[in-house]
Amino acid sequence: MKHTQSKQATPHVRSFLERTWGWALVIPALLALMGFFLCNREYEMLLRAQELNLWLPTGHFWDTMMQYPGGAVKWLATYLTQFFYYPALGVSLLCLLWFLICVLTAWSYRLKGPWVALTMLVPLALLACISQTGYWIYYQKLPGHFFVPTIGVLFALLCLVVQCLISRFLPKKAAKWTRLLWLTIVCVAGYPFFGAWALGATGLLAISPILHEKVSSDEKKTDTEEHTWKRWLLPSSQDEGMAVRLGLAILLIAAVPQIYYQQLFAMTKRGLIYLAAMPSFCYSNESFPSYHLPYYAIIAAFIVLALTSLFSTSFLKLRKVWLSALLTVCLLAVAIVGVKAVWYHDVNFQKELAMNRAIEELDWERVLTIARQPSDVKPTRQMVMYKNLAIFRLGRAGDEMFFYPEGSTEQNAPWKVRMTQIGAKLIYYHYGKENFCYRWCMEDGVEFGWKVEHLKFMARNSLLNKEWTVARKYLDLLKKTTFHKPWAERYEKYLSTPEAFDLEKLEASVKNGKPLMDDEGMKEFAPIMHLMTYPDRLDGDNSLVEMYLIQTFGKGNGDDPLFQEMTLIGSLYMKDISLFWPRFMKYATLHTQEHMPRHYQEAAYLYGHLENNVDISKMPFDQEVHDSYERFMKFNEQCGPMSEEQKAIAFFPQFGNTFYYFYFLVRNQKTN
Repeated sequence: MKHTQSKQATPHVRSFLERTWGWALVIPALLALMGFFLCNREYEMLLRAQELNLWLPTGHFWDTMMQYPGGAVKWLATYLTQFFYYPALGVSLLCLLWFLICVLTAWSYRLKGPWVALTMLVPLALLACISQTGYWIYYQKLPGHFFVPTIGVLFALLCLVVQCLISRFLPKKAAKWTRLLWLTIVCVAGYPFFGAWALGATGLLAISPILHEKVSSDEKKTDTEEHTWKRWLLPSSQDEGMAVRLGLAILLIAAVPQIYYQQLFAMTKRGLIYLAAMPSFCYSNESFPSYHLPYYAIIAAFIVLALTSLFSTSFLKLRKVWLSALLTVCLLAVAIVGVKAVWYHDVNFQKELAMNRAIEELDWERVLTIARQPSDVKPTRQMVMYKNLAIFRLGRAGDEMFFYPEGSTEQNAPWKVRMTQIGAKLIYYHYGKENFCYRWCMEDGVEFGWKVEHLKFMARNSLLNKEWTVARKYLDLLKKTTFHKPWAERYEKYLSTPEAFDLEKLEASVKNGKPLMDDEGMKEFAPIMHLMTYPDRLDGDNSLVEMYLIQTFGKGNGDDPLFQEMTLIGSLYMKDISLFWPRFMKYATLHTQEHMPRHYQEAAYLYGHLENNVDISKMPFDQEVHDSYERFMKFNEQCGPMSEEQKAIAFFPQFGNTFYYFYFLVRNQKTN
């Protein structure tokens, strides 16, 4: 009786495992999970991606893209990248395209049962192409690089679908020659528009078995598996065979790019004609081939699918159903582990992105909230500079500038990441160094391609420099984009009140109760104009943003209260006593009715005891400043035998938020 039940149960389980629809449900479930993790973990990066992207609905933009092979795929990719303006929307578009890829793959390779779930190998590889990005988001020269692999793969699959339709609906003899003609058309006509992805499509057409071809009644009687092998591997009078297709494909792939290079795309580097519209993971003549692994995984996925389409018939025999299910699960598990292995994760990278967005939104408190978040990794200098900018704009630098973690952790990338290329534009803009901001926008635009971020900075810089025609040019370009038109229209209104960018007239209008600028404009532009009260001179930053700003402000001089406070802050960071005293005295003169901030008092109290050049006996120091100094010196006596590194650790809990600690125990702080 038990034996009978077992025999009855086995076909039931076997039938369940063979049902295609059940395995097909794995596809939307996995895609939903992939979309969720991508949107959740990379929300800030996706937002940044659309800022570092530019698509314009103009003929000139199309012509610019088509100056190099693969222009169409880049044009489409930059268009779709815009939708990361709403990250959930952009990710949804990605997932829809990946679902279409799965459907086309399953149909083209005639996958059934457990094998249909293997189509997810391709979207998993495409996800890895995105999730590994990290700091390449700033250095990748391929426009729309998040969408390019997906569009390229989809193009190749559509070409394969056409080949399947040719085999299915044309007579056998006509189909044979039509397939060869189609393979030629894909390579020759597709290369200018899709670059290396057209070459990949050509290879895919060559290696994919012909599974949709009509067969005669006599052929149907032959063994299916043996017939498939013969048709795929051996050329005959009935079928050109894989060998003929492969030979033609190799010839086309080798020759077509060379011909186009000679006739049309001479501006392309000759060594890159076979990689057109593919991401280049090179920086400063150094290559990083490990980042190509997800792209190799795409090729491997199609090879696996091609082999699966051949072997599925024998594997799906009833006694082998468990093997097919187990192998499918194992392959998907390996792919998922591979995606996890290459997924870039760095706390500082995410914080830099979040702080950057908060500054763009003028949400200075959120910048400080992010800076205060606990972490096992010390901050990068860019994070420290974002924090310093935020507390200065909030007017709390003198009381809080040493209340946050200091650090100089290098960005987690295998090359030297420079602040000039990832955050200097924003920092220079808000510190009133508009020409430097404009300069780095121009240099990065030439080197890495023009982006929305560049146009936004260049428009605002032009407003502040009173270059109205230039500002209108950039704003008009931004008005043509899909999502940034409201931003451009907001700043365009300032062109009608050019006198608002004269600081004296602006402040006079505020006093009269009829401000020339709205509250948003006042919040953004007024502090910057105060910092632009320096004399004109020719200088350079030597790509060291922080050092340049510290030196410029520390050695500067001015009567504007905001600018003058920055000179005092610069002298503190420089630890230069001779620079500090005149700036401290001037600050006290300009703020006679205000309480002297804590850190400025600490510096004066410390310098007054280190050198007797200035009499501090009559200065009204806070009692806490006096007490903390005394505690610091007594503790220093107790820790006499310790090294400086040991003292830095021992002193931090009590004195880490004082200027005393910064002056004596923060040494060799790197700047960028």
